Formats: sequence, C-alpha cells, structure tokens
Amino acid sequence: MVMERKTGVLMPLFSLRRTGDAGIGDLAALEEWIDWAAAHHVGFLQLLPVNALSENDVPSPYSSISSVALEPLYLTLERIPGMPADVPSYPEDLPPLQQPGGRDLVDYARVRTYKRYWFRQAWKRFEKEPEFATLRAEFADWVRGQGSWLEDFSTFMVASFGFGTIAWWLWPEQNTDVVRRIVNDCADSRAQKRYQQWLQWLCAREWSRVRAHADEKGVLLMGDVPIGVSVASADVFFERYLFDMDWSGGAPAEGNFAEDPFTAKWGQNWGIPLYRWDVMERDGFAWWHRRIRKLAEVFSIYRIDHVLGFYRIYAFPWMPDRNPEFLPLSVEEAAARCGGRRPGFRPHGDWTEQERRDNLSRGDYLLRQLLKAAPGVRVVGEDLGCVPDYVRPDLSYLRIAGFKIPHWEITPEQQIVRGETYNPCSFATYATHDFPPLCNDWNDWQEAVQDAYGATCDPATPPDVRRAAQQKGQDCARVLCWLGDFAGLHHRECLVPWHQGIKDALIRALLQSNSAYAALMWTELFDIPVRLNTPGTEDGTNWRPRIPFTAAEASEMEQSAWLKQLSAESGRADNP
Repeated sequence: MVMERKTGVLMPLFSLRRTGDAGIGDLAALEEWIDWAAAHHVGFLQLLPVNALSENDVPSPYSSISSVALEPLYLTLERIPGMPADVPSYPEDLPPLQQPGGRDLVDYARVRTYKRYWFRQAWKRFEKEPEFATLRAEFADWVRGQGSWLEDFSTFMVASFGFGTIAWWLWPEQNTDVVRRIVNDCADSRAQKRYQQWLQWLCAREWSRVRAHADEKGVLLMGDVPIGVSVASADVFFERYLFDMDWSGGAPAEGNFAEDPFTAKWGQNWGIPLYRWDVMERDGFAWWHRRIRKLAEVFSIYRIDHVLGFYRIYAFPWMPDRNPEFLPLSVEEAAARCGGRRPGFRPHGDWTEQERRDNLSRGDYLLRQLLKAAPGVRVVGEDLGCVPDYVRPDLSYLRIAGFKIPHWEITPEQQIVRGETYNPCSFATYATHDFPPLCNDWNDWQEAVQDAYGATCDPATPPDVRRAAQQKGQDCARVLCWLGDFAGLHHRECLVPWHQGIKDALIRALLQSNSAYAALMWTELFDIPVRLNTPGTEDGTNWRPRIPFTAAEASEMEQSAWLKQLSAESGRADNP
C-alpha cells in the first residue's frame, strides 16, 4: 500500500487562539486553523488528548478522567444552544490568576470560572424554553444511544462534586451500586447528572461539525490515545476489575529529563493503573473497542501514546505522590518498603530471548485487537524511549507508523540515517511536546561547544571542570554535525547559533524524507522558543503556552508562506 506523504503541525487545542475566545483554544479556533492548514499545504493537524480533564490547577491531557468523555472547556460559547446573545467578552475582574503568566498562558482556574458560569446560563434556558423543544428531543435520543459510559461518567462527576474530590478512594462510599443509588435518589443530583450529559452532547455535536469541516477542507485531524487513564477516573471507579492498581505505569530512567531528580534517577511515574489484559480479553476487549471507536468519530488519524507499553510496560510499586519518599533510596531499600517489589517491566522483563519472544507476541496480539475497533483509520505509534529491536519491525508489519527523530537515528558506525532511507510507514519530527523546540536544543548544544573551547583555552580552569566541559562539548558537536549531515550542511555551518538558514535546511530535509508523516511543533514553525511540557516538573507553564496570534494573523506571516512553499517543493502539497 502506498502511503501519501503529508506535512503536519502539532497544535494542542489549548494552544489555539481566535478573536473572542475565552482564554483557551476552542473548537471554533480549530476550524479557523483548519482553514489555515488547507491554505498552506498542511495535510494534518496533530492534537493532544481532548478527553475530560481533572480539576487540577494545570491538568495534564494525559491524565484524563474518562477514556471517552470529552472536555467541555473547548466548547465555543456562542454556538451553545440557549446561550444569551450578549455574552460579555472574557472579563478581567474574575478571581486573580492562579498561576504566573498572562495572555500567552492558559489560566485554567479563570477559564473554568468563566465558562462554567455561561454553561449554566445556557442550560437553564435550554431546559425550559419552548424554542429548544426539538433540540431537547435530539439530546434525549443521543443519551439513549450512548450506552453505559455516559451514565457512569455523569454519575462520577456528580458524586465527585458532592464528595468534594475526584479521588474516589477518599469518598465515604466506594461501592459503585451505592454511589449510583445516592445520585439517582436525589432530584437535584439527577438534574446535575443530566447537565453533565448535556455538556457531553454539546461536545459530540461540535466535534462532529469540526470533523465535517476538516473533511471538506481536506485536512486530517490527528488524535491521541494515552497509554493509560488516571486512577481518579470514571473508568477505574466503575470498571475496577479491568485495572491493576497495585502498580503505577511509567517509563524507565533514560537520562533525558535531568530537570527532575526523580525522573533522572528512577524514571517517569505516571500514576496510571496497569490493565488486566486477561480480563479484558474475556469480552473481546470491549473497553478498548469503545475507546477507539469514539475517537475515530472525530479523528482520521490517531497516535498511540507509548505504544511500547503494549509489549511490556515499566511500572512502579508506588504512586507518584510517594516519589519524594523513594528519591534518596537505593533499589534494595525501595524494595524493602514495597514488600519485595521493585520498579521494572511488566508483566515480565525484557532480558532473555524467551521474554522478548513473549513480549513481541503479546504486543502484536494486543495491537491487532485495537486495530479491529476502527479499520481504515490511520494509526501512528509513539515508540520513543528504550525501544526493543523487535518493536519497530512489528509496527511496520501492522502498518502502524513509528517515530523518526533524526538525531536519534544513528547507525552503529555513528552516522546519522539519511531521510531518503526512512521507512515510508513512519512519522518524522525533530521533537515532541515533552521536549524543547529544536532551536532551543541547537543553541544549547552550540553554547556547550563554545564553553568547551573556552575551558580548554583558559589555563585557570580546573582539570576536572575542563574534562567535563570538553566531553559535553564533544557530545554536542557530534549531534550538531549529525544534523548537518542530515540537512546537507557543512560541519562548520553547524557550530554557530540558530538562524533562518539552519532552520530552512533542517525542515526541508525533514519534509523531503521518505516518511509518510513529517511534523513540526507550532513553536518550531513560528520561531517561539517555549516548551509545552517538561516531564516530572511543575513549573507553572506545563500545558499552558498559547499561540500569540490568530489563524488569520498567521496567514499573513512569512513562516506560513515558507511552510507552504517547502511542502510543495517536498511533494507534500496534496491534501487527501
């Protein structure tokens, strides 16, 4: 099968901007950016997960409270039936900012306060006024067609508000049947449940509109399937038998996130329960099929986050809130506190040939079950990290496009792999949302090279400092030269700070690669050196950066024209 080559841009929904939005990207803004994409040879827009978010000050899209429910904060206020015509613009006199920042950072607390107020005003009119009778019937029909997930989610939301926390293990009652009865026996709670269902109906309606618009414009929307769901979720509360809460899923330490001491030493502890795959198999993986089918109603492509976890997943015998307790301990000391259990791959290791064969067989089987849920939908697998050599051939065989980070694709001879040799069934990009834009890294590497030169020339530099600087400088110079080889630059052109010529050569090489998908982050495209997320940290800016301009304003910018030309020259101009 021949795969079309597409240019894409990673644009998380919260980052988008339009005139009159309410402090966060919404679905009307997404439509405007779809128009921008269609006009500039951008074949797909990559989003992060859009499922319902937690009540945290800055919620992670990868810790959703439902595998199916969508996040109402992304709704467009003026499109909601029952919304008064005179909705004021986003006010400045709402409660003070909860986080540092301003116009270019989402303030979730303020957005929630504002949008929820107007949701309630619209709901009051929608419920009672005759002009909405037809829509009320449509809403009732939709509710009847959704099955158990909507009943569970709306009950969970009402109970979490009633008990004052979404952490259901702290509720005074944790029996699911009793919680259902508590909610359904109270008229006010039943009304609150119906309101939550109405918000989900609104989400389904507007996402359907956005999908139709994207299809009409020939732009693919790319969704994201997190490897897990939050333990504080409707899924885990009502379907506990599907989850193993004795373990917390994550990833082993790789040395990539030195900003966080725990992550650097132990790895990433995501706080997601593991799946009881044997239990899921008994009903034909119905939970996964429901999840993927709902996603496919909106998206033409979906990315499986941490696809390695289907073969084997790294897990911790403690939840993230205990990470500080374990940071200073040795492996043996940590195991002593966990009854002999220690972090490692599950259901078993990846070290013997038999374990590797078992893991390959397991991952191949599980991924085939997922693919059955929405045949024909394109699939990308985020296969970064400690990647066993059996994974990528299997993904390719399954037609799941794995990632290609050019400066991570290095041969045993220490040469960078050229883009023209990439497997067409792949997704090429220089960075993901968990990493800085390439321009940031480039300048950091270049400064390390300069620091090494300075340390070498300064006789006052202590020998150990000189050796460390020289080693870091050599490592960074090697990466810069690899990228230069990838882009056809002379090595001397790579040992200077980032400039437009370097950007042009590197992005051109990426788009000219053989990968079916080649993507930039919006930060890279528009030369905005901010980071969307730094794993393991809570610095107040994760999951908050916004594009500082609207799609219409972006259309007048030289970066948009540049990308359009580059896509055309690279043979990626045709939309589906």
